[in-house]
Amino acid sequence: MLMSDHARCPDWRAALHHGGPHCGLILRDYEVPARAALARDMAAFCATQGRFFAIAGDWRLARRFGAALHCPSYLIPRAVARGSVSGRDTAAIHNLRELHQAAKAGFKTVLISPVFASQSHPGGRGLGVTRARALARAARQLGLSPRALGGLSPAALRRLNGTAPIFDGFAAIDAFAG
Repeated sequence: MLMSDHARCPDWRAALHHGGPHCGLILRDYEVPARAALARDMAAFCATQGRFFAIAGDWRLARRFGAALHCPSYLIPRAVARGSVSGRDTAAIHNLRELHQAAKAGFKTVLISPVFASQSHPGGRGLGVTRARALARAARQLGLSPRALGGLSPAALRRLNGTAPIFDGFAAIDAFAG
């Protein structure tokens, strides 16, 4: 899954193509001045290609364009209160407390983050393999689909999954940028 980043990956169409026919897209760019127009373009493109599309952090914009919502971790308590999570919506989680909140809110897919250090959070520490795997196992026990986020690539996902796949996939920026 491609996380949009206008600065690091301005050609999101090419990045999706690079990711393959099953690569979905999450509009993450919060600071783009014409975010609604970008959402409209991305939604139309993903619809014609049969790709998953979500908009991060904005329920109204997501519903306006028929997209899923990608819920940043700080908004999960609001999702619990709203009770309006659809089966396509995703949530970012960083710890066990957020994982349980996401399950309670009704999310079916969680992006466990940051697994490894990434350019999105310079100087930040990743969870590492052991903690990320533990969260993924806990997600599975709650009936959720875990995806990895943060410093991921296909090779990193293979290393993370090891011999018994734990993660159902990954989301990234740079892995698809070229």
